[in-house]
Amino acid sequence: MTIHDKTSNNAAEIPCDNKRFNIVMVDSHGSVERGGAVQCASLARALARRGHRVTCIFDGEPDQPMEGVWFQSLQNAGVRIRRLGLQSLAGMMQLRRLMAEEHPDVLHTHKNRALFCAYFATLGMRRPVWAANRGTVYPLSQSRLAYFIHRRHVARIFAVADAVRDALVADGIAGEKVEVVYGSFDPDRFRPEVSGAGMRRAWQLPEGVPVVGLIGSLNTPKKGQPVLLEAAALLKDRYPELRFVLVGEGDSGALQTMATSLGVSDRVVFAGFTEDVPAALAAIDIVVCASLRGEGLTGALREALAMARPVISSDVAGNRELVIDNSTGLLVPPGDPPALADAISRMLRDAELAQGCAARGRELVLELCTEEKRAARAEGIYRELLLS
Repeated sequence: MTIHDKTSNNAAEIPCDNKRFNIVMVDSHGSVERGGAVQCASLARALARRGHRVTCIFDGEPDQPMEGVWFQSLQNAGVRIRRLGLQSLAGMMQLRRLMAEEHPDVLHTHKNRALFCAYFATLGMRRPVWAANRGTVYPLSQSRLAYFIHRRHVARIFAVADAVRDALVADGIAGEKVEVVYGSFDPDRFRPEVSGAGMRRAWQLPEGVPVVGLIGSLNTPKKGQPVLLEAAALLKDRYPELRFVLVGEGDSGALQTMATSLGVSDRVVFAGFTEDVPAALAAIDIVVCASLRGEGLTGALREALAMARPVISSDVAGNRELVIDNSTGLLVPPGDPPALADAISRMLRDAELAQGCAARGRELVLELCTEEKRAARAEGIYRELLLS
C-alpha cells in the first residue's frame, strides 16, 4: 500500500455549492477530553466554520457548567451547545421540542447513548437525514436496539476506518449505507514545530534522554499499558538511559506496582491527564500504541503522526490504515512485549527509519485527516443524502 491509495477520503472529490445546512449533533459524553467526544466537537466546530448552523448537545443536567477549552472553542466557532440528560425522559422530551423547533436538515449522533435518546425522542416525528458515527470493530449486533436503529432509521454510518466498515458489513449492515470518514486533527495545534521542552521539565526527565510514550486512559485495560511496561523491562539493560511516560487519566496504582516488580519504576513516569496533548507528543521521541482489541483507529496515532513523531502500533483494527508497516511506522502483534521491545530498539538504532516514517506519516494524515477535509467529506455525504 502506498500513501495515495485512499483517495476516496480526499475532500477535493466532494462537490460543493452554497447550500448551508442546519445540523444537530448529539454526543454521548458529558465532557470533551478525549476520544469520541473530541471527534464530535472537532467535526461540529469545522462544520460551523464552513458556514453551517450547528447545535451540539452533550449529556448532563441542563444547568451543569460547560467548562474547558473545547466548549470555549465550540462557542468561539459559533456552535450552539446545550446539555440534556440523554437517558432521562425529560431529556428526550427536551430533544423532541428542540427538533420540532429547529427542523434540522441533519441529525448526527455519536455513540449509543446519543443514538437511543435521538430514536426515542423522535418517535412519530418526521426525522431529518440521520447519520451515526461508529468507532469500534465490536459487532453492532451485540445491542439489538442499536442494530435495529442503524439498519432501519440511520441513513449513513460514518465508520472511522475501513476496518470498522468491514466489521459492519460482516455484521449484516448494507455496504452502501457505510462511509469511511477518518477522525481528524487540528493542524494548527498538532504540528512538528511545537516544543516539548516544558513538558519534559514537568515530567522531571534528565536532559537529552530518549523517551518512549503512550497516551491513553489508564481506566481502559485495552490500551495495553502493561505490555509497554514489560517491554521496558526487556530493554532496561540494553538502554539504561531510556525513559517511558504513560500519559492519561486514571488510577496508576496497579501499574506502578507492576513497574516496581519489573525493576523499571525509576524509568517510568506516570504523567496523568493533560489537555496539552501536542506538547506531550512533542516531548516523546517514539510514540507507542499498545492497544489489545476493540479499537476503531487509535486517535493518539493520528495526532502523533501529525506531529511527525515516529510511531509503533499494535496491529489491531484500523491502526494499520495509518501506521503502514516500515513506511509510516512499525506494526507489532497485540499483547507481545518482546515484539514491542524489538520495534522500539529498531527505532532507536535506525535514525533514518524513524525520521522517514515520521515524515511519511505526517504526509499521510495531512492528506486524509485534517479537520477541514473531514468536514468537507461529511458535508458531501449530507448533501448526497438530502438530494437523494
